[in-house]
Amino acid sequence: MHCLINYMEVEKPLSWDNLLVEVGFGRGDFTVRLARENPDRVVLGFELSGISIEKLLKRVKRENIKNVFCVPMDAFWGFYFLLKDSSVEKIFMNYPDPWFKKKHHKRRLTSERNLYLFARKLKDKGEIVVRTDHYPFVEYTLRESEKVQAFKHKLKELDVEEPLTKYERKWLSMGKKLYELRLIKVKEPKPTPMPKVREVKEVFPVKVESKEINIGALENREERLEEQVVLKTFRVFEGKNSYLVEVLLSEEGFVQKFFVELRKKNESWIVDLSKFSQVLRTEKIQRTVEFIAKEVLRP
Repeated sequence: MHCLINYMEVEKPLSWDNLLVEVGFGRGDFTVRLARENPDRVVLGFELSGISIEKLLKRVKRENIKNVFCVPMDAFWGFYFLLKDSSVEKIFMNYPDPWFKKKHHKRRLTSERNLYLFARKLKDKGEIVVRTDHYPFVEYTLRESEKVQAFKHKLKELDVEEPLTKYERKWLSMGKKLYELRLIKVKEPKPTPMPKVREVKEVFPVKVESKEINIGALENREERLEEQVVLKTFRVFEGKNSYLVEVLLSEEGFVQKFFVELRKKNESWIVDLSKFSQVLRTEKIQRTVEFIAKEVLRP
């Protein structure tokens, strides 16, 4: 398998066990070191930065590293869709964004919802290893982990005797305090409400039995299809006997942007997911196609 995993096309969940996972690998230095120290393990990284991913791909190819894989996806959804329960040995979070403002705390990687999901994917005695320079983030993580009721913890300050990156060594030399928090899974987590986003194998086109359609009804719309499912349409692009509608769909916080195509066929129109769109096919994408087919018939 290529180092870069296309999460929209692979068979899910992935078959790997005893995974080492890094959330937000940045420059990739830690990822590569982890892979070299554990040549018999798969090292999987989640990262949203395209630049970081490109750098890692080039380095892995240049240094002929065979056990590193990465996914350009938010870590929560990566764990949600891709990983089996009890398949991960360790999860590493190196200096995650603390999201300092209280109103942004729900975005933190160590929120109750995230820790619940991570705990499910961890094997027994598996660990989450967090390094941070922000002690309130440590306190927050401990409070959230207590809600999950799956972990015991170990906390220490890092010192120069630890295996450090060059940046950590520099920060310590400047007198900065660095912390390492380990959350060790000791039992299954307390049930926590989770989003329900389901993948389907195929999205089916919808036939509109009409010569004329009201394509203007689709531009710049926002509709709540159901609770926690919001559809937005933007521009409409016209082709020869066809249209492309730019769409954003948010279901339970999982956001995808894609195109829906309307093409004329004899005396009717076919509404379908555009072949130019790379998406994770979900039940709500099918619902989007059906919604658009219905809206273009409005006067």
